[in-house]
Formats: sequence, C-alpha cells, structure tokens
Amino acid sequence: MSRDPNDIVRVYSGPLIDVEGYQQVLSESGIESKVVGTALSASFGSAISDSIELWIHNSDMEKAVAAIKLHEAEKGKKHHHEHSHPMSDPKAGQAPPRKEPYINPDPAGN
Repeated sequence: MSRDPNDIVRVYSGPLIDVEGYQQVLSESGIESKVVGTALSASFGSAISDSIELWIHNSDMEKAVAAIKLHEAEKGKKHHHEHSHPMSDPKAGQAPPRKEPYINPDPAGN
C-alpha cells in the first residue's frame, strides 16, 4: 500500500533553530520531513512567532513524537551534567568599599 502524499501533519512549530534541530533528529530516525514558513521569517523576522513549521507524513507521527521525546530527554540529561556547578562553594561576599585616591584641590600646594 502506498502512502498518500497529501496525508501530512504538522509535528512542530517554533523558532527556526528548533525546527532545524528536530528535522535533523527525524532524518536520523529515517523520517522524511519538510520545513515550511522560512519565507515568512525572512520577510517579517520575529514579528510572527512560531511561523516556522515542521511537517511529516501522518503515518510517521508516532515514530516522530517518540524520536523527539527521546532527543529532548537526552538533551536535558546532557545539559544538566555539562553546566552543573559545585554546591559546596560559598557565595561570594560583598565587594569591599572603593577607596578613591586623594587629589589635592590646590595644585600649587598652598
């Protein structure tokens, strides 16, 4: 049975950087996708939020959602470990007051 080329659904809409990232994830999972709306972004910039969309074939929806969720879970774990900071370090104290240098108001020294 062949797939109907018109049976497509939007799987995500948002900023171009996110859409391109998800498109890469789907491509690595063997899912064909199409980015739509880049012309609007070029014309109006960020005036139209979530104008970039990622479309896939309807029959790939379950597989696509699973791939995106797995990617987000892995990204969350990676992000958490890379940027953690030691909790045992004390907070920095207040900076000492600034001491201005003395300038003699009488340059002749009188």
